Amino acid sequence: MASSTADRQTRLRAMHTLRRPALYDGAKGVFLSPRLPDVGKTPSDLTEWLNLLAPETVRQAHRDYIEAGSQIIQTNSFNGNRFRLEPHGLVSRMEELNLLAARIARQAAGDSVLVAGVLGPSGKLLPMGEASREALVEAFAEQARALAKGGADFFHVETMSDLEEAIAAVEGIRGVSGLPVALTMSFDSGKVGSGLRTMMGVSARQLAEKASELGLFSVGANCGRGLEGYQTVIRQLVQAAGQAVVIAKLNTGVPEMRGGQVDYGGSPEEMAGYALWCAHQGVGIIGGCCGTTPTHIEAMAKALAQAGLR
Repeated sequence: MASSTADRQTRLRAMHTLRRPALYDGAKGVFLSPRLPDVGKTPSDLTEWLNLLAPETVRQAHRDYIEAGSQIIQTNSFNGNRFRLEPHGLVSRMEELNLLAARIARQAAGDSVLVAGVLGPSGKLLPMGEASREALVEAFAEQARALAKGGADFFHVETMSDLEEAIAAVEGIRGVSGLPVALTMSFDSGKVGSGLRTMMGVSARQLAEKASELGLFSVGANCGRGLEGYQTVIRQLVQAAGQAVVIAKLNTGVPEMRGGQVDYGGSPEEMAGYALWCAHQGVGIIGGCCGTTPTHIEAMAKALAQAGLR
């Protein structure tokens, strides 16, 4: 086991020098939420319930992405911090829920696929005093401890909008684990042509500079919207990332309400084109977020292979 873990860490570190991008997986929450009624929940409930009530459903989702071509998969733990879990009565099961998230992913991945332990935002606004920085650090630390114990290869702090909260997450992680850390933020505010910013006003360059300062393994963008409008963000990240591997894990498109349901648009063919564009820009890890299914990932894998990039 120790040898396998060391081998995976070697592969992770090698991404700094590889010319071929690694293919990430796609959505977890949006992809899994239709299965919540199977366990007596509504589609608006946390998909982390499935780790506890239907682990095979989560495991199969991981397998579907792996079969489609994903070389890295994410744990189903986006809402796994105590602040997100509290309204759903799950704080007492925080450790169990995150431990299972990592173990389920590890079982599906084996030793051939890397597992990212995912930590999402707390939902609390630091500038408004809704939570203290110390409380955030502690919450992210306890989540990270469980994910590491379950077998994650690295941590991915994602969909952040507040740089201070993101830094608190990194601090919490590093207080309990020496595993590499990736950080991505969601850029969806401001004028598209001039480069988007996060809801809290953070630019891509600011993120990249802070990631370099913190010595993060990887930095990038996720969620927000599709590639349209994100080109400037991606270019700025690549230019300013330094030694960090750049991640692009964007939605298949801008969400719209159609027939009472959220539709992200974005065909597999369009996502294949997005993957190729990102690869040619120098993005080292390419995947999808909301709206992305194994079918999209498969199209992306085939396009990269045909271009000699897999």
